[in-house]
Amino acid sequence: MMELLRKLQIFADEGAEGGADGAGASAAEDQEGTQGDQSGSGEGEPGQEPEKKYTDKDLDRIIAKKIAAERKRMTKLFNDDQQESDLDKRERDVLRRELRADAKERLASEGLPVALADLINYSDKEESEKSLDEVTATFRAAVAQGVKDALKGNAPRVSTGGRATESDLIRSAFARNAR
Repeated sequence: MMELLRKLQIFADEGAEGGADGAGASAAEDQEGTQGDQSGSGEGEPGQEPEKKYTDKDLDRIIAKKIAAERKRMTKLFNDDQQESDLDKRERDVLRRELRADAKERLASEGLPVALADLINYSDKEESEKSLDEVTATFRAAVAQGVKDALKGNAPRVSTGGRATESDLIRSAFARNAR
């Protein structure tokens, strides 16, 4: 049993030494390879310029310039967009006022209340015309229905064309009193 443990220990020691040597060699090769690349001694591909090296200070300065330029560009874009939106808003307001004035004029010429202009959609000229037509049609239909309801009454009674008898007169008198 002791001998088995000793063999395991020897085996583990050999693996660790071999692994350490192998790992150390590859790490050393990696360092040597990167140092060779950084030396810029011209070894490498012909016609290739040596790689430029920047300090942290240089990188900070370059990044700060880029950020400032981008900030300036975004500010200019924002101001341009804001100016365009102000112009668009003014144009929409002028168009809305013109369409409203046209609608009021049309309503007045057709003999309709000018207050109906408040119900019209003034988003653009086509929508305004469509909305004005719908409002006038609805208003006219409502007025016609109101007139019809106001004139509606009891239908006239059909007379028999002859003289009313006493019994008819008495019945009608009681009918009136019963109501």
